[in-house]
Amino acid sequence: MATVAQLPAGKALTVRGAADAFLDALGNPNTVRNYAIGVGKTAERVGEGRPLGQVADDEIGEALEALWGSTAVNTWNARRAAVLSWLAWCAERGFDGPEVPAWSKRPRRTPRRRRARRWRSTD
Repeated sequence: MATVAQLPAGKALTVRGAADAFLDALGNPNTVRNYAIGVGKTAERVGEGRPLGQVADDEIGEALEALWGSTAVNTWNARRAAVLSWLAWCAERGFDGPEVPAWSKRPRRTPRRRRARRWRSTD
C-alpha cells in the first residue's frame, strides 16, 4: 500500500526533492528499486538542485536519449515508464514540471532477417 509523503512547504520543489518524494510514496520495494534507476539518473542528468518547474520537456527527452537511447528495448521502456510515472505523479499533486516529450518514443527496430540453415546430411 502506498504511503503519504510530506513534501517541502514554502519553497519550490527541486528535481531531487520531487524524485525522492515520488520514490518514498511507492509501496513496493521492488518498484522503488527499479524506478530509482530511471528517476534517479534522469534527475542527476537534468540537475538535482534545479526547481522542477524550470526543467523543459526537451531536457527530459534528451536525458532519456543520452542515458538509454542505445540500450535494449525493454530497458528503454522500463526507464521511460518510470520517468513518465514520476512526472505524472508530480502533475497530479499540482507541481509545475516537465512532461516526457512525444518525440522521445523509441522507434521500432525492424528485426534482422535470418537465413534459413540447410540441414546437412550426416550419413
